[in-house]
Amino acid sequence: CKMREIIIYGLVGVVNTFVGLGSVLALTYFGLIAEMANFLGYVIGICLSYFLNSKFTFKAKRSALKALKFTIAMGIAYCLNLGFLTVSYRVYDIDVYLAQCLSGVIYTISGFLLCRYFVFLK
Repeated sequence: CKMREIIIYGLVGVVNTFVGLGSVLALTYFGLIAEMANFLGYVIGICLSYFLNSKFTFKAKRSALKALKFTIAMGIAYCLNLGFLTVSYRVYDIDVYLAQCLSGVIYTISGFLLCRYFVFLK
């Protein structure tokens, strides 16, 4: 059961990345300033991620409370990502590309654990 959730979570992440990044690039192409395009792309990505993860990964009923908890969980995961990136790159002088990749792993793992044990309570 746990392995299935991990695999589906990863697949949802791939789909979500394409849609979120595609949205950012499309909005930029159509003239939105970069920061707003980035923000809206993330909003689209988080909404899609909530829908797909609740339906396919965790098979949970959606609710306003779960959506709020999901948004909080993704915010926490992002902060952990950014904190790890900053410390590894700025303090320990790890190569920026490696630091970005490792930070992405931190985001993915913390996001999954927060979804499983905080948002969708399995």
